[in-house]
Amino acid sequence: MLNFMKQIAAGKNMRCKYPKHGTRNILKNHAGVVEVLGVGPNGPYATIRSEDGKYRTLRYDRMIDPVCS
Repeated sequence: MLNFMKQIAAGKNMRCKYPKHGTRNILKNHAGVVEVLGVGPNGPYATIRSEDGKYRTLRYDRMIDPVCS
């Protein structure tokens, strides 16, 4: 995970699996352009914008199989 944190940057495309509603055992694919990176009270996060214009904030520790290109 630490190597991935170094690769991610604003403006890059990112793709990962993330638990549905943040806590379920069902994974959903998320893909889009990284807009914002930050650190909140629960740890580092990335806000991505998908092609249909929706935004989603994802925590690094919950991302599964993240890929940044």
